[in-house]
Amino acid sequence: MNRDLERLVVTAVRDLHGITPRADAARVAAEVARLNATVREAAAPLLHWGDQPADFAATLLRNADPANG
Repeated sequence: MNRDLERLVVTAVRDLHGITPRADAARVAAEVARLNATVREAAAPLLHWGDQPADFAATLLRNADPANG
């Protein structure tokens, strides 16, 4: 999966945004994969497979830290 993600990062940065990245695409892809896994793990107990896409935003609001304003 990281190879596919790495190719997507390269394509997005170079072809869609027209910039030369400062970070190595493999490192960016690894960080994206790590963050995605962390979010999935945190959200798993809060979301059901049958939830609608808008339910995600509602869940974020319900579980928001009030200290974040």
